Amino acid sequence: MKPWTEFHIAVVYFAGLFIAILAGFVIVLYLRPLKFVINKITGNFDRLWTGSFKTTIMLAGLFGAMSVTFRDCHGNYDYLLKSKQALITKGLEQVSSSFDYLAIILGLWLLIFLILRAGNKDKISRT
Repeated sequence: MKPWTEFHIAVVYFAGLFIAILAGFVIVLYLRPLKFVINKITGNFDRLWTGSFKTTIMLAGLFGAMSVTFRDCHGNYDYLLKSKQALITKGLEQVSSSFDYLAIILGLWLLIFLILRAGNKDKISRT
């Protein structure tokens, strides 16, 4: 059995980053039909949807993937070169962490939108 090289570790790491960015992009595309509703809720905060929301979704996935370290406690990654299973597990942990961060950010944005809706309830019902 041929051991893996640093190239394989890089491929797994950047594949995890790519999946994280792709997941954020898919979430933003999936929520695009709700743009009218969100603009109605946010009222004067139109830039909230166009800038902050999309940016934080993309960055949450990316930061979640980047939060996983491929090094051990001593700063070495030799254990990944010896075991394919450990490398695949680290890659899956990276994707899982990305999804965790995305879920947390989406939950925080839900709270923000609920607070804004409660504040603009009279204005929304009149239009």
